[in-house]
Amino acid sequence: MTKEVGFNIYRDFERPSQELIETYSEFVTANISDTMGRLFTLDYRIKPVYSPMRKVCGPAFTVHARPGDNLLTLKAIELAKPGDVLVISGLYDTNNSVWGGFMSIMAAKKGIAGVITDGLMRDVAQTQEVDLPVYALGVTPAAPTKEGTGQINTTISCGGVVIEPGDIIVADEDGVVAVPLADAAALVPTVQEKIAKEAAWMEKVLAGELIAIDSATQLIEQKNARIK
Repeated sequence: MTKEVGFNIYRDFERPSQELIETYSEFVTANISDTMGRLFTLDYRIKPVYSPMRKVCGPAFTVHARPGDNLLTLKAIELAKPGDVLVISGLYDTNNSVWGGFMSIMAAKKGIAGVITDGLMRDVAQTQEVDLPVYALGVTPAAPTKEGTGQINTTISCGGVVIEPGDIIVADEDGVVAVPLADAAALVPTVQEKIAKEAAWMEKVLAGELIAIDSATQLIEQKNARIK
């Protein structure tokens, strides 16, 4: 039988070190986004499907399937390793879910760190019961199909960001960022500098001082604003 062109499943990929994952788990998404020039930040509509939800940090295990279809995602649950983050390209489809309650239960038992998708999910209560973080475009009761082809562990687009298997995914209450694996180690000192700078700012603000006002004033004057 001729194999389907483009229907590719890769079982494994290069993952970041556990030390690097633990380092990024201490960072908030806002600081990471700032140090990447506001790039690699997923669409704001991809949000936690319940609250409160614990933070997500782990290597991207990517899934690209037909919109509203979860055939490949079911296989991904089997292949993923503990600590992986399933990143599902849902292509913003709003007709069917790509993730559901039984999938959440299986993923939680497998030790999967979380799920990120620019598609829809369902069975929020079951997902919350097993404490699996899921960030999705939205929620619907409509079930997925199981008919499509697709790809596992290839380059995908999710939430407007190109994501490679092994990129570090960090998600919190502000949203989701994807740190390219090739840049992740080198970016750490820059994020730490950002954190230190903000800590110094916080001390000043708590002491009653204003920050960034002088630079803002200079920019306003350069633009010839009329101040009356």
